Amino acid sequence: MKKILILLIIFNFISCSKITPSGFWLNYETNLITEKQNDQGPFGGTLSINWIADNGSEFKIKELTELTFENDWKLIDSTEYKKAELTNITESGKPNINLPLKNFKPESKNSNTESKSFPRWIETDFTLYRFKTNWHIFESGTDDSTNENGFILLSSDNKKMTVYHLWGE
Repeated sequence: MKKILILLIIFNFISCSKITPSGFWLNYETNLITEKQNDQGPFGGTLSINWIADNGSEFKIKELTELTFENDWKLIDSTEYKKAELTNITESGKPNINLPLKNFKPESKNSNTESKSFPRWIETDFTLYRFKTNWHIFESGTDDSTNENGFILLSSDNKKMTVYHLWGE
């Protein structure tokens, strides 16, 4: 009984620790963070962080992609969004973004692109950068997965940035 209790305590500590798959973002420019949502559990989780640059400074995509590369995030592609396209993208009256997730491997006969809704704190034109990470999203009830699950939204003036990461089932 004592061994089981010790194992349960260890499991609880590991699954609820502050060490997250995208934890390096929690230490990036902490004084500029304006919003943060970190929800994780034993079967997966999500991380959303928003930053606003100080006056006279901005976020540079070259520096950001170097940081992501050092932390095993590989840039796949980017898509520009205009403010006019964002007007009606809301959930319960709050701005959101539907992140493009490839939930199945291309060779899967069930290949399908789906999306996951997250809060959106940037209300201007922005570019969405999509990354492969070392963490996977699994389609519930299948063996299908993807590691295209890291995202950076960077405002067109480079003053605002949001990072999204999701993993697990």
